[in-house]
Amino acid sequence: MEKKEKWYNSIESTAGILILIFMLIVLTYQVIARYLFGMSYAWIDELSRYSLIWLAYLSAVYAVVHNAHIKIDLFLKLWPKKIRNYIKHFSNLIFFTYSVAVVYFSTVWIIGLNKTGTISMGTGISMALFSLIIPISHALMALRLVQLEVRWIMHPELLQDVDEAEAAIEQANLGGVSK
Repeated sequence: MEKKEKWYNSIESTAGILILIFMLIVLTYQVIARYLFGMSYAWIDELSRYSLIWLAYLSAVYAVVHNAHIKIDLFLKLWPKKIRNYIKHFSNLIFFTYSVAVVYFSTVWIIGLNKTGTISMGTGISMALFSLIIPISHALMALRLVQLEVRWIMHPELLQDVDEAEAAIEQANLGGVSK
């Protein structure tokens, strides 16, 4: 089970690395072509731009995998410790709902792009293909949020804040002996 999770958890990072390598190669080619041969290709600029967008969305999914997505810890610390875990679960529920809504509406939008035959000017590739990352990444985020919630339910100690976990470890190391 653990090996499956490791393999599954590395999908986004591997895809992100591959996209980053692709961007590096394509942009290096563009720089060499521009400065050594005096030629510039519009399709390279577009491909690198869309690659960056894909990388950003995949990075957001990767952040959810590691529970490092955008959240306001300071706001959470304003609440009593007893209800902080409920707030974390509720915020994940809101994030999940948002992700599912984006999947739905972006899919409808992409179907419209496909029907109208909208293409990228530099590459001639359908804009629907470049835009697929929006529903894909948000579907992955929703899936990863469910995975995170299951992990939290199975291991409630993972819900602790870093400060609280460090204090608990320190307390355990001291053996409850006060100085």
